[in-house]
Amino acid sequence: MSFIRKKKQIRFEAAQLAESTSYLHNPSCGWYRIYPFIIEEKQDFEELYWCLCAEESIVLALVDIGAFRDDALPEDALDNLRRILEFFNKHGKEVILRIIYDREGRGMEREPDFLGTVIGHMQQLGAVIGKYKDHILVVQGILVGSWGEMHDSKFLSEERLRQLLRVWQEALGDIPIAVRTPQQWRILHDDGAAPGRDKIGLFNDGMFGSLDHLGTYGWQRKAEAGWRGQWCREEEIEFTGRVAAVVPYGGEAVGEALESSVSPQAALAVRELPNQEKARGNVSQFSQSEIIEELRSTGVSYLNSTHDARRLQQWKESLCGKPGIWKQKSMFDYIGCHLGYRFVVRKAELTGKKDLALKIYIENTGFSTMKEPAELVLFLGQRYTLPDDLCGLLPQETREITVQLPLDRKKIMITPPQDRKEAACKRMVSLSMHRKRDKRPIFFANEHLEDGGVKLGVLSWQE
Repeated sequence: MSFIRKKKQIRFEAAQLAESTSYLHNPSCGWYRIYPFIIEEKQDFEELYWCLCAEESIVLALVDIGAFRDDALPEDALDNLRRILEFFNKHGKEVILRIIYDREGRGMEREPDFLGTVIGHMQQLGAVIGKYKDHILVVQGILVGSWGEMHDSKFLSEERLRQLLRVWQEALGDIPIAVRTPQQWRILHDDGAAPGRDKIGLFNDGMFGSLDHLGTYGWQRKAEAGWRGQWCREEEIEFTGRVAAVVPYGGEAVGEALESSVSPQAALAVRELPNQEKARGNVSQFSQSEIIEELRSTGVSYLNSTHDARRLQQWKESLCGKPGIWKQKSMFDYIGCHLGYRFVVRKAELTGKKDLALKIYIENTGFSTMKEPAELVLFLGQRYTLPDDLCGLLPQETREITVQLPLDRKKIMITPPQDRKEAACKRMVSLSMHRKRDKRPIFFANEHLEDGGVKLGVLSWQE
């Protein structure tokens, strides 16, 4: 494409912007694995270093404080937590943090007898955790319940849930907090509340274990269940997606539940399913397309890479069923590459005759949105920070970014060659992005230059 201006010709040769199938090491999304700790025990951090997975930038630190169910946390235990968080910070890991009293499925037995004890622990822990707020992706749960998952607890009434959440928020500041189910989220918010303002999100450690994700969803329509009830699968998926658009959401994908573990409500719902769904035999079986669509609809940003082994092995052995460049990729690879946001530069073109403009088209092919502000930088002989921000761009949406040329007439990026008989002067045009608060690079799902940017094309000037 070229344009004539006073006998001078500006040409733009667009690059081939093919999509990549590479796993991108971008902030705040991807696979993670669990690193369990007992808060009163000192850690061998040299040994722990060799357990870190270089391919994963997220970890889940599971910290058991059950030994102090009847007492305040001693200073040496709090110092152990401080050292754990500092270790992950030092090695560039973003932390999903879950503090628990129980890791054996005995929540009622192992959590404190008194609400005041839990509140005291939250206040003590917050003083440590808050110092690492820039490195914590989300805090899961409010300490109570079996495995810290907010079930099998004496503190789950609406009044106590709200009191604990309020204290936890005050202790943690602006660190996002995730609760276990959409119903719990609604119990903690007034009717019709919109997600986002208070940074309260969701996590789901029962994905695909059954039709209701092991009790995560209900079986009634919203109109029947009311704001504080459990809604049917379809409506809870839509609600979860709205929450996950503003607060990171993820968890664990588990294998199918045993038939005996299916609730009576689930069994009734199965009897009402179309015949082709009944024919699957097990109520918790999902097709590849159903799994991918639900991960996208609920906005999943992170998943456990080691649990449940049955489900993950099934994904590794199955093709994803997507066309084009993904055709021969496994479910595991496809899902991993699309956790969170995934930006692809689809097209770059020069437009206009008198007022030239470069138009760039960027699609989010990931399952979710980017939650934090980022800076787009265009390189045309020098760096230009663009005003556009891809934060909040929804899955499968494309944003058009327009850059007027020249950006600075005094420092024009295309200058005439010294010898007018020589070939036109050329400038490569590239685009890069980084997270605004810490300058951490965010990679596009295109072929990268050495600096991590994407070549958009070449601008040339000719007499």
